[in-house]
Order: sequence, then C-alpha cells, then structure tokens
Amino acid sequence: MDRRLLKLQVALLAIGTAFSWFTLVVDYRRFFAAGGAVFELSGCAVANPLATPCFYGALAFLTAFVWAIAVLRSAPEAAKQRQRGLRWLLSAATVFAWGNFAYEVYRFSQPQASASAFSCPKEEAVVHPLMTPCFYGALIYLSALVVSMLVLRARASRA
Repeated sequence: MDRRLLKLQVALLAIGTAFSWFTLVVDYRRFFAAGGAVFELSGCAVANPLATPCFYGALAFLTAFVWAIAVLRSAPEAAKQRQRGLRWLLSAATVFAWGNFAYEVYRFSQPQASASAFSCPKEEAVVHPLMTPCFYGALIYLSALVVSMLVLRARASRA
C-alpha cells in the first residue's frame, strides 16, 4: 500500500479525533457549569454529552484513528484486510455523521425550530447547520473515507 496515503489517512483521523474530543470537552464544561453530573441523563438545563450524537462520533473517530495506526504498522498482507475493516467503519461513521447533519438541516428549516438534546449545539438557539460541529465532523469522515478507498484502489492496482 502507498505509505503516503496511509499517513494521510492517519493524519485526517488524528485531526478528526482532536476536533471531536475538543468539542466534547467544551460540551462537558458547559454541562457541568449548568449543574450536571457525569451520568445524569435528564433533569439538567443542558443535555449530557453522553446522550448526544457528538459523543458517539468522537468515539468512532478515536476507534478509526487507532485502527488506522494499526493498518500503518501492519505487514502488507495483514494491512489490506485491516484496511477493508477500517473502510467499513468509516462508511458507517460517514453515514451516521451526514444523517446527523441532515437532521440539523431539517430542524433549521422548520418555522419554529427549537434546541434539542440531539442537536450539536445543545442548549443554544438553532444555528445554521453549516456552523455546527456535526458538519465539520461529517466532512472529515468523508475525507477519510475517500482516502481509505484510494488506499484500497492503490493496493488493487499493484496486485
């Protein structure tokens, strides 16, 4: 496999991981400032980040990042199989992220949209979907998926 593409894949997922966990830390700070407790899922003015799609997107970024490092360090024979698994994870995460973004667009297009526990900026008024972390996370996932497909295509063309 082309090592440059593998390194690009790791770099994209590192950026996505850093972005998503930074967003999650900011969300948790806001949640704790509003009086929330770690596993309190209801009864707080601000939604617990554990109950939002942003948390699961951050977990998927971290998993994909670790997986991409494993692919980079693997022997060429094992790397192809691991890369296929990573591509499936990135495909699922991309669909999840763009589905979230579609939900944000839907909420934004409603005449009297209101904040929801499932929105990315939870306690604030609904903002333009292009300004949400969900949109940027979806773009990073899509970029990583494209690179993952290019890695497999490069591998197939060499065989």
